Amino acid sequence: MSSNTTPTYTANSAGNLRASASLGAGASDTVQLDIRSKFEAQIHVKNTPGGTVAATRGVKIEVFRNYGATPTQGESPCLTRTMPSAAASTAEGDDFYLPTGNYAVKFTNLDASNAVTLVATSDTIDDLETA
Repeated sequence: MSSNTTPTYTANSAGNLRASASLGAGASDTVQLDIRSKFEAQIHVKNTPGGTVAATRGVKIEVFRNYGATPTQGESPCLTRTMPSAAASTAEGDDFYLPTGNYAVKFTNLDASNAVTLVATSDTIDDLETA
């Protein structure tokens, strides 16, 4: 007799990790993501540059693992990605996946002259059920 394993998926509201808001020129914002009771998180980041982009542009995403009982934020990112912000007023998206854990997700606007609009959503795989 065979068995099937089915994931339990939760689609969260857009912006549940970081609400859609401006990220100022050269600014950073760090949000916490605690998925210690989940199997996986699927993160979608949407960045919309303003009407102008500088030569030094983009949004850097750094994920730090929070470790220990307190917890303590890791010293170095376990994941780093950069969204290019290549075209003014044109939205771009990026997706990445994180296993069970506790994380700090840092967004940095690399454009020192212009703000961007940034929103981040985390959907989760809560568990796996075998029947």
